[in-house]
Amino acid sequence: MRINQKTTMNSLIFTLVAVALYEVKAETNAVAFSAGLSKNLQLAHTEIVVYDRVFTNVGSGYDSNTGKFRCPTSGVYVFQFHSVANQDKTIWTELWHNGYYICSMYGHTSGDYASGGNSAVLRLTKGDEVYVKAVDAVNGAATNMYGASDEVYSTFSGYMVAPVYEEFPSVVG
Repeated sequence: MRINQKTTMNSLIFTLVAVALYEVKAETNAVAFSAGLSKNLQLAHTEIVVYDRVFTNVGSGYDSNTGKFRCPTSGVYVFQFHSVANQDKTIWTELWHNGYYICSMYGHTSGDYASGGNSAVLRLTKGDEVYVKAVDAVNGAATNMYGASDEVYSTFSGYMVAPVYEEFPSVVG
């Protein structure tokens, strides 16, 4: 059997173009961010935690000036937040979506460092905001987040696991 070189070449070109278009589409829909805290942070009031060291920000959803993730593409997202508190201090933060409480993380250990973390899967609409806030000290203790330029222990990350191609109202609760 003789192989037609022109047919083989056209098939190869078609395959390469299809793969390139798929990769471009996948890349333009990708959303992921990860940011950390490169300094100690003491929060006595309900404040949004601003993670200052951005490790990745595919889709440009995380704003290191405000600490908020603003959803660039509707979809299903996973969010994780973790932290370490200095010795004899407390870490108490919460994940919020468009002004609604989602979940908490708490840690305290006498005579040692404390750590905590939590995660949630949320369905977001383009423009929704997700962020981490400290719990007000009147509810227990001030939030202490340990960090240094060469020791990043407090992080906030999120990524889209599936796009949603229909617009839908945000439902929380």
